Amino acid sequence: AHWRVYDMGASSSSLSSPSIPADITLIDDITHRLPLLYINKYNLSPDELKKKEQEYANTATHIISFQAKDLPSVGFNTFLVVPVSEEEAKQSQTTSEILRKPTQHEEEEEEEKKTTTTTVSNGYYELKIDEKTGMLSSIKNMKSNISTSFSMQWGWYNSSTGGCTQDIPGPPQSEQQCDSQASGAYIFRPNSSRFFECAASGSRPTVEIIRGELMVEVRQTFSDWASHVIRLVKDTPYIEVEWTAGPIPIHTDWIQGEGDLGKEVSIRYNTGLKSKGVFHTDSNGREMVKRIRNGRGPSYPQPLNISEPIAGNYYPVNAMIGLEDKSAETAFVVVTDVAQGGSSINDGSLELMVHRRLLADDARGVQEPLNETMCGCNDINAPPGQMGAHGHLGDGGCWCEGLTMRGRHWLIFDNVDSANSQRRKLDDMLNFPATLAFAPPSVAKEAKTTRRDFLEQELPPNVKLMTLTDNYKNARGSKPTKTLLRLSHLYSVGEHPKLSLPASVSLAKVFSKTGLKIKSVEETSLTGNQPLKQMDDAKLIWKTHEPWNYSHPKPYDERIYMKEEGFVVTLRPMELRTFWVEFEEESS
Repeated sequence: AHWRVYDMGASSSSLSSPSIPADITLIDDITHRLPLLYINKYNLSPDELKKKEQEYANTATHIISFQAKDLPSVGFNTFLVVPVSEEEAKQSQTTSEILRKPTQHEEEEEEEKKTTTTTVSNGYYELKIDEKTGMLSSIKNMKSNISTSFSMQWGWYNSSTGGCTQDIPGPPQSEQQCDSQASGAYIFRPNSSRFFECAASGSRPTVEIIRGELMVEVRQTFSDWASHVIRLVKDTPYIEVEWTAGPIPIHTDWIQGEGDLGKEVSIRYNTGLKSKGVFHTDSNGREMVKRIRNGRGPSYPQPLNISEPIAGNYYPVNAMIGLEDKSAETAFVVVTDVAQGGSSINDGSLELMVHRRLLADDARGVQEPLNETMCGCNDINAPPGQMGAHGHLGDGGCWCEGLTMRGRHWLIFDNVDSANSQRRKLDDMLNFPATLAFAPPSVAKEAKTTRRDFLEQELPPNVKLMTLTDNYKNARGSKPTKTLLRLSHLYSVGEHPKLSLPASVSLAKVFSKTGLKIKSVEETSLTGNQPLKQMDDAKLIWKTHEPWNYSHPKPYDERIYMKEEGFVVTLRPMELRTFWVEFEEESS
């Protein structure tokens, strides 16, 4: 848990356990500045601007972080964050180490020496940082004892405004290369394969390392609009990257001869894995789909026409993207907290597009470039198809900064089976975290119950509680009214040797506690509008045959209906099941 606080003197504890280790960290400058980006500076005098900045300023000074352990899967626990003395606070304060940029003289001396590296670790992963370049150099999974070269790279593609795409084999100005289609809100089309840097060529990122009892932070800043914080939380099986992109500048003054350019910003994760052009992306958070760089399935005409070498290899990533090294039996996976475009342009490398700022409309209905500002201003009365850097190319009463985005990636590097096991669990943790509620300490201390677990028995590790809601009680019109319950199997066929097997759950054993004790279960279709067996019996039975040379794991074709005794449900890989359930009323 990470909370912004206004005083560095604080500690955390659970009402059901003693004091919990916590780190108190100074908020970084980029986070401090974010609220100021929302100010509309149009026609503000210096004094008015100063007043606005005071009004919008982030007054928090520190972030307190602690591990909220002993959280029930369905229930709640209460934690207290209380002020402490200055002496006690010092025990939770982190230490900061800045890997400074060497002078020219020091660089010449350094050439004659071995490259110096700094190591950070959380007990599960170990990262090495090249102090000379400020870049990551390697990653090691300490539990599996595997390692590989590793780096993170910020960059951008120059968005096409229509015309010819460079770097395509064939005669210049050929039909393959040239098209009037511009990159825009619905279309991604760069004008070349070049991955531009976010700062002047040869510049190195600034690096600050924050070490605490609970975690280590590595803050890397590549430019004033491209930065990230790498977090290694103690004994966790992933590495967190919290990235911040924006405001993306329109003018490109750090590249000689370039003016205003649209930019499609991506983060690349480069490893030493031999992926041989193959990677996988999720299909709407469910099965993983095999992707081949510059390749398509057998139904596509051959040879494949590679007319867009970058855009043609980008795919939607709703939850995760990964690649494997078959010979080393290792995998690298990036789990994301928001839908993004992703690809593997080079072997062993994964990239995700995190932000875009474009100068042309793609003629797909929006009728304006994808050029948004933080305060929502656009270029009112500007010439069609043109927008400026601050929403003020016309006369719209705006002077705002470009849109800034922040998100998180969770990185996994492990052997294939362990990576496949972890990525599903981490996807749920990242995208469906515990719900937070806040109250004064006095309220929490007076509460009759500070911790409660509503389940008698944990669900199997490959089964997820998708839905438990009373939203449809009145809509069904039945008495007594019932609750909608939905379960899902997290793994697909062949994804993991154990977790991809069918999983059985006794609803009577899981839901047997007072307040959530199950009384009756009605098995239904996915949408809950008809009994499940009635729906299956009405289906048309298609004549099918097994594909030639089929080498993939075989699916479980036969559905297993719920057993009435104990309400035992068996879920096949990737199966979702819906039920109308009735719980016993809790006596007052």
